[in-house]
Amino acid sequence: MPFVPISQVTLTGGPLFQAQEADRAYLRALEPDRLLAPFLREAGLEPRAASYDDWEVRGLDGHTAGHYLSACSLMVASTGDDVLRSRLEYTVAELARAQDHLGTGYVGGVPRSAELWAEVAAGITESTFRAGRWVPWYNLHKLYAGLIDAARLTGSQVARDVVLRLATWWEELAAGIDDEHFQLMLETEIGGMNEAYVDLFDLTGDPRHLAMAARFTSTALSEPLSRRSDELTGLHANTRIPQFVGFAALAARNGDAALSGAARFAWETILTRRTVAIGGNSVREHFHAVDDFTPMTEDREGPETCNSYNLIKLGRRLSADESDPAIADALERILFNHLLSSQHPEHGGLVYFTSMRPDHYRVYSSPAYSFWCCVGTGLESHAKHGESLYRFDDDTVSVELFAPSVVRIPELGLKLEQRTAFPSDGVVGLTLGLAGPRRFRLRVRVPGWSVPTPEVFVNGAPVTAGLERGHLAVDREWSDGDTVSFELTMGGRAEPYPDGSDWTSLLWGPSVLAARGESLPTDVVLAGRAHAPHTAVGPLTPLASAPIVPRSAVPYRDADGRLRIDSDRGPIPLEPFAGLHDARYTVTFPVASTADEDAIARRRTALVERDRRAASIDGRTVDRVALGEQQPEADHGFEGVASASGAVGGVRWRSTAERLSVTLVDPHLLGRVVRVTWLHDPAGHGFTLEIDGTPVAPQEGGRDDDLEWAEYPLTPTSAGWGVRRFALVAQADRETPRCTELRVLTAEGA
Repeated sequence: MPFVPISQVTLTGGPLFQAQEADRAYLRALEPDRLLAPFLREAGLEPRAASYDDWEVRGLDGHTAGHYLSACSLMVASTGDDVLRSRLEYTVAELARAQDHLGTGYVGGVPRSAELWAEVAAGITESTFRAGRWVPWYNLHKLYAGLIDAARLTGSQVARDVVLRLATWWEELAAGIDDEHFQLMLETEIGGMNEAYVDLFDLTGDPRHLAMAARFTSTALSEPLSRRSDELTGLHANTRIPQFVGFAALAARNGDAALSGAARFAWETILTRRTVAIGGNSVREHFHAVDDFTPMTEDREGPETCNSYNLIKLGRRLSADESDPAIADALERILFNHLLSSQHPEHGGLVYFTSMRPDHYRVYSSPAYSFWCCVGTGLESHAKHGESLYRFDDDTVSVELFAPSVVRIPELGLKLEQRTAFPSDGVVGLTLGLAGPRRFRLRVRVPGWSVPTPEVFVNGAPVTAGLERGHLAVDREWSDGDTVSFELTMGGRAEPYPDGSDWTSLLWGPSVLAARGESLPTDVVLAGRAHAPHTAVGPLTPLASAPIVPRSAVPYRDADGRLRIDSDRGPIPLEPFAGLHDARYTVTFPVASTADEDAIARRRTALVERDRRAASIDGRTVDRVALGEQQPEADHGFEGVASASGAVGGVRWRSTAERLSVTLVDPHLLGRVVRVTWLHDPAGHGFTLEIDGTPVAPQEGGRDDDLEWAEYPLTPTSAGWGVRRFALVAQADRETPRCTELRVLTAEGA
């Protein structure tokens, strides 16, 4: 039973509708000519306006335009917005003009595109790793997907022609690349190129597109998963999750059982072993160890919104033909918690990282200055909230998610209206509009958190409803004006981290709850200026200041109906996390074994010790780059020659047989020391550190468990706002150790 197309669903109120409308305003604030500038430049045409700044001029030039095409197409299909329809048509026409002028079939905003693809055609596929271009295939995937969406959702023949010429260009170029080099190219972030070519096959029926989808499928990634082996620790999450979406899409078309199993196991292991209560996963964009969620609790860079956007896509692919109760519960969890919380309800700003650290906060994008990856996926997410609400086949209509909306089923002559205040309460009412009496089955999903099974009323009278695969079903002859009503039971519960550590999240029905902290001014939470960070870089609150919750405690409503949780500080007010904005928040609470004073004191002492260890270095850190991690390296201008990266026990590293370099910034000129950290190396491989081209000798060093470190003096400078270039240079014929990070530190005790 497939999902009802988004064009047949209209949101009429509630949080999903509000998110859609905020997204619509954000999309209207973007200027197509500025988004198009990189494409015209690469085609040899004069741009009509200057390109946007931020990621749009840092090697990922043009990626936002692809997201814009998808989001506008979704918005046009779901709302009929004529302003966005006109802008969509204009953007597609300009892309066609750029493609025609270039004359090769290629169109894209990747910097120095002609040079790049000439190298790739010659078999130099490592060109896709080089600095200055960031992740070309990730970039180009957004364009493929946007053009495909414009073709399938709005019927744009121009978009169809452009994407098919682009696909032919690549298929002809790729014919000269052997499989070994092609697979090497897939080691970098490629977005969902395998899914895009499956979608092209669906659009055209051309088997060449299905063959290319298979080439874009990483065997190094799929083979362990097909054996149900989770080897994801240390990997960049949003490089892999779009690939998993492609696994599911391709397997559904070519019947590859191993690939289907890989996609399903990826979903299962991420959701059950790597996901926190809001439905998100990863820290600093990477999968950490499944048995240690410490980074999730301590880091300011928690789950990335792109991951959750793509997990919803994966869940929809895996349940494309029939509802799966566990997948439906997960889609609801992700949508009504992580994704809704990641958009500001007023100005529509979008969130990159959602920190799970107690009493931290989030930063929101602005349409003039912020062009992060999570802005692009966010624009799409909030334009497609109607796509998973309903399913239909020959004689069955199924309500899958709960939101005020109207769905039209022409085959039955049915207009079904849903009324609800969900997720604030669980009361749901349905009204059927029919031209005449019609017999069919009406199914309603019962979420896993709703216990006991609700009673169903038709026209105010109770009826017997069969329970099948997590759904209540009523099969009868329906008439115009018939009503169906039921109430999903909501209650409080606690949900620990998957590793079983002493931290918990609190839920009421479908909603993750949070404790509100200090309100924050707009200039702290809004990236409203050029080059504003996408990370909440403000002070970290000590973990020991968080309220401690007894293990047996669950949320409850007090006599006034307000949500509370008992803690060592007495009852604490709670509210749904998705509606908490412009403030610090606590969404994960430390747990004590019991409520007695000794247990609380022991837990508090452990938190104080964790704070003490972290403060010794983190409190002195001016800037830091995590080596081997894609986004931190990109943010710090990484360049490397003869460089390699990997992970050990969830710790990412990078080494070089020649040299690698990064830029760190000390805007207030407080840095006095540079610390280089690496994995313990019994062979004792050495390196030289250069600061702004000058070799510097270490002044101190040591070892902490499996990590070694050395500190180098940093001479103060007033040049360029403290922007410094640091290079690790290998010794002759020897590779550097596996370095994990560089930090600029203040003087000890400063």
